[in-house]
Amino acid sequence: MEEFYRSFGLVSCGVSLAMGSVYLYLGSLRKSVTYLLFGVMGFSLFIFFLMPPLGFILDDTPPYTSALLVKRLFIFAYYGITPWFIIHYSGYPKKWPAYVLSALVVLCYLLMAFTPESPEKPFWAKLAVLHFAGILILGLVGARHLHSQHQETSSRSLYIIMALYAILVALTAVNQFTEGALGRLFNFELFFPIHFHSLFFILIMGQHLVLDLFERFRLEEQLHHAENRLKSFFNNAPFIVMETDEAGKILSINKYGALLLGYSNAVELVGVNWFDHFVERDDRLSMEQLHQSLIKGETERTSSIRTIVKARNGESLTISWATFIVTDESGCNTRMMGVGQNITDEEKAEKLVEQLKSELAKEQLPEPSNLANDASEIIGSSKALTYALQKAGQVATTHAPVLLEGETGVGKELFANFIHEKSSRSKRAFVKINCGALPKELIEDELFGHEKGAFTSAVQVRKGRFELADGGTLFLDEIGELPLDMQPKLLRVLQSGEFERIGGQKTIKVNVRILAATNRTLSAEVQNGTFRSDLYYRLSVFPITIPALRQRNEDLPTLIQHFIAVHSRAYNKSFQQVTQAGMRRLLDYEWPGNIRELKNVIERSVILSEGNTIRFDWWDSNENSDGVVRVEDNSLERIERDHILSVIEKCNWKINGDNGAAVMLNMNPNTLRSKMKRLRIARPVADERPQGE
Repeated sequence: MEEFYRSFGLVSCGVSLAMGSVYLYLGSLRKSVTYLLFGVMGFSLFIFFLMPPLGFILDDTPPYTSALLVKRLFIFAYYGITPWFIIHYSGYPKKWPAYVLSALVVLCYLLMAFTPESPEKPFWAKLAVLHFAGILILGLVGARHLHSQHQETSSRSLYIIMALYAILVALTAVNQFTEGALGRLFNFELFFPIHFHSLFFILIMGQHLVLDLFERFRLEEQLHHAENRLKSFFNNAPFIVMETDEAGKILSINKYGALLLGYSNAVELVGVNWFDHFVERDDRLSMEQLHQSLIKGETERTSSIRTIVKARNGESLTISWATFIVTDESGCNTRMMGVGQNITDEEKAEKLVEQLKSELAKEQLPEPSNLANDASEIIGSSKALTYALQKAGQVATTHAPVLLEGETGVGKELFANFIHEKSSRSKRAFVKINCGALPKELIEDELFGHEKGAFTSAVQVRKGRFELADGGTLFLDEIGELPLDMQPKLLRVLQSGEFERIGGQKTIKVNVRILAATNRTLSAEVQNGTFRSDLYYRLSVFPITIPALRQRNEDLPTLIQHFIAVHSRAYNKSFQQVTQAGMRRLLDYEWPGNIRELKNVIERSVILSEGNTIRFDWWDSNENSDGVVRVEDNSLERIERDHILSVIEKCNWKINGDNGAAVMLNMNPNTLRSKMKRLRIARPVADERPQGE
């Protein structure tokens, strides 16, 4: 049996040397704490098995010789490092078990070194069994942690080792705490059975670490290939992929992006300020502000931002950007990554499509179901209207007074409705009063109300508009018409929220938001002395100028279609077409009466038109229902153009042959074509066929 133990110890010596040297090298090469700990464990076992007496055979009767203490120092070092290896291998987050078990090893060694002659089983050896049990528990906890992290292979290996370890711990406990036949059978007095675990642990765990190393090599190779593919995609994908710093300087850009901007080498662009060299002057300030808000975390990642980029050759490119922030190790936003797509051709195509749609809209009316059902909606998508709506949306959620400025008929009341509906007061009262529609002597009564008996006809208490609007919104239309002597009283309510009814002594407090509207230039009225400056400044906390209809011509087709649909439903009519001549007249007119004038013109045309084609003859009248005087275009060229266009439309744009426009006009077809070109008469694109049919 002793020869078997000696031989087994020599085999363990060779295995430990191989594993220790390999993993110390790998640990230093890959900077891996797990490999280094395993290598130290292997070398500790190698020295333990190599020192005399060779192998496992030990004289376990105290007091111990110095040579035996030195030999056992290495096996104790092995067991002191084992808990730390388990912690690092399994990734178990708590370190205190390793500290406790390492301290217990040190205590066992000191007790062994100072143990005098004693009974056959010394106390330190029994205490060592407690340490082995602690390693067993820690190993099982580590294996469970690996399993919870879905590392099934590593968890399985550690479970197998701990199963063998549990058997050997049990045998060691039998050896130390009993004197039974089992101990005499295996001659346990010559060695600790737990030492078998060292060889099993080194073999099994070493094999697993090798497999793990090969797996890491395979994954690193896959990662290398993936990085190469990503680099190839980065350089050749049809997108600008660019990284900039806080100041907007380019840190990196892909090859495609550099070529698109007119540079053969991407390195040339590193360090170049993006905003200085490539952003159009009109967009530079807004883009720099957006960049800073992203860096500072004030704005989240963006997508589909369109900017005009100036290439090296002066060409303007339209780029659609998606941007996101790159953070450093401390979590600070230091860089911004942008991915841009060149959509110059697509934008040109979109503009062409919109142009064709606009031309087609002059001829064909959409189905009424495709238009807005509410005649009070704000219709249009022009930049001027969108800007005014954006400002209205910003101030709607506040309690600030709003001054709506604009010409008569632009829709100031619609904007007031919009602001109230978007505000937190939308569920409360919305009271309106037209300051220009009331006699001077009745305005105070309308605004503040009166007490019973305040004057002859005051037979009961009457609440004014301010009381009715308490908690809600009061819309003062045509505020510029307010008499000068009433302005201080209105100013007091705006400043303090207090007033008295006519004939009353009690001060009434109200919480009212004021929306005011005027078609006058109040700043000029202040200069003329017809409007108080303090009231003007109080009302114009947030002024919004609503654009006139002539400033938003691109909205005209939509508005015309909308009003046709609304009035068609009202008068139970249906139209599918509109004459091109009539539509052109509508689009060319400047509309001094704005939306109100347009709406009235459309309503009149709907009433007068029959069949499925709506006709506009509003220019035949010198004055419309609003009293707006029109200046007619009675030039010979205009009359000739309208006549030719009318005949061509009747002939369905047929020029030559029988029933053609040339025959009806008694003209040569070529002469007619020349006149059409000079008078800018062109067939709508959607209905274009050869004119000679």
